[in-house]
Amino acid sequence: MNRIEAAILRVEAAMMDKGVPLDTVANGLNMPLDEFVRFQELKSHAVSNGILSVEEGMTIYNLMGNYPSVFNGQPYAEKAALTNLFSELLKAEINGRR
Repeated sequence: MNRIEAAILRVEAAMMDKGVPLDTVANGLNMPLDEFVRFQELKSHAVSNGILSVEEGMTIYNLMGNYPSVFNGQPYAEKAALTNLFSELLKAEINGRR
């Protein structure tokens, strides 16, 4: 199990404990095309620089698919874990520019 899969399991466990209606909140994490493309670019850069393993990069790619509609159709836990990773990669990029 890689770090992406582990993060998804942590989100699932946390949300089960809280009894949150996941279908309702999942739509709030939908990603438009520009964010989707940017995330794919950051993911590829992170893999090529050893921040993410190739296996983790492939897990992300498989969950995101070729179009935003694939990501947008994912369950809440997958979307939450990937959105958190996207945030972390953006922060790392910003901090690298300073």
